[in-house]
Amino acid sequence: MRLPYWRALAGLGLLGVSSWANAGLLSGLQQSLAAAQAALQQTRAAMAASLDQMEQAFALTRLKLEGQYLEPTPGTTSFDETIVYQGNGRQSLVIRPQADASALAPAVILLHFGYGTPQTMANLAHAGRLAAEHGAWVILPTAENRHWNEDPSLDSGIDDVGYIAAVIDSAIATHPIDPTRIYIAGMSNGGFMTSRFVCAHPERIAAAAQVAASMRKSEAALCQPAQAVPMTLILGTRDPLVQYNARYGLLSGPDTFLRWQQINGCDADGVLSESIADSARDGTATTLSHNEVCSSGAAVQLYTVNGGGHTWPEGTDANAMLHIGRTSHDFSATDAMWDFFKDYRRS
Repeated sequence: MRLPYWRALAGLGLLGVSSWANAGLLSGLQQSLAAAQAALQQTRAAMAASLDQMEQAFALTRLKLEGQYLEPTPGTTSFDETIVYQGNGRQSLVIRPQADASALAPAVILLHFGYGTPQTMANLAHAGRLAAEHGAWVILPTAENRHWNEDPSLDSGIDDVGYIAAVIDSAIATHPIDPTRIYIAGMSNGGFMTSRFVCAHPERIAAAAQVAASMRKSEAALCQPAQAVPMTLILGTRDPLVQYNARYGLLSGPDTFLRWQQINGCDADGVLSESIADSARDGTATTLSHNEVCSSGAAVQLYTVNGGGHTWPEGTDANAMLHIGRTSHDFSATDAMWDFFKDYRRS
């Protein structure tokens, strides 16, 4: 039986509409699927990036906890060097200015505090800024077991005096460093080690600085350097570890200042004092005492941080007040020692 013409046309129209609808539905499904796949890929990429960030954060936290993280400073390059001494490979952190100087550069040997690391010391003292702004190489050796053998009355068998001398020799031989402008500084245990090295090898050092460190009586009895070395001392009056008015085993801050003046041939009447502006209002006030009337030409100065603790002035230790006393922000220990160093050169 044949359908009327108009019914056939209607049937074909319905078939076309159905086909068009099916095609549209299929296209929509394909688009939805493509969008879902794209979203899934974005989610996977975001998860991968998040996991990568978490891994980096964990790695950074681990480095900080281990004292191996170095704050980056623009304009500097850092690297590690190893020197074998007494049969052991000992590592130094080197921070240098990126720009090559037209002449040989000065170098600061910076000794970390007891149980510290070169990285934590560099961060504390803004060593990168010292390198970037003043063109100095900063070399931070590592103590065996993180503690310097600086007391001459104790013999641990570790020759840190010889090791630091080897670090200096290697630096001069390997890098464009001026042997007449080698300086040494340290904090706490590193500050006492600074004193011991200066007493033993004054011919290697153009000037020195001790922060939160005085002089051991055992060192004071032996220290008879063949040459005078300019010395800066920075001590807090409320330091619970290295007491400013110490009596047992250590010279007091004023007596350490006096001992270095005696070593350097300074006139006892040549001491001048001045106050550092109390700009930070941080509970500390600093007096600078200095003596430049010295037959050797090697001045001695003492920053007395009244109310200061076992800290590095203008250092980065945010928790210093909770643990080891107040940190002065009226002046920078790093800037103070560099301002002192830069005027001296070993002949």
